[in-house]
Amino acid sequence: MLFGTLPFAAQQPDQLYTASRQQLDVTKVILAQQAAWNTGDLDRYVSFYKNAQDTEAVLAGPVIGWEAIRKAYRINFPNRDAMGSIEESEIAVRALGDNFALATGKYHLMRSKKAGGDAFGTFTQIFEKTDAGWQIIFSQNT
Repeated sequence: MLFGTLPFAAQQPDQLYTASRQQLDVTKVILAQQAAWNTGDLDRYVSFYKNAQDTEAVLAGPVIGWEAIRKAYRINFPNRDAMGSIEESEIAVRALGDNFALATGKYHLMRSKKAGGDAFGTFTQIFEKTDAGWQIIFSQNT
């Protein structure tokens, strides 16, 4: 399982850091999204994106709009084997005002060679605080 960390450059190694409510709430969304992926629940995974025309995910290229994002995930990950399991680490969340946050981290997608093999990289997500809670409005994996 993933354990999120919230590193900050000014923090000394021996100092304790208390995460803000915003940082904790966004980290919980990332962990819930990871759990949905790891149970093969692609609909739940995509539900963490804001259902809006301007929500964007950069997958193989830019995909704009919630329905288009859902469709792209369905095409790229048509079954449980293609999804494999994902582990995210080194999660850092930074407030961008009261209603927006930036999350970055690393991911490791584990799949059989037949299903596409393992993939590693980094992710960047921008979250918006909505009536439905914190939702992704932009996501990019590199």
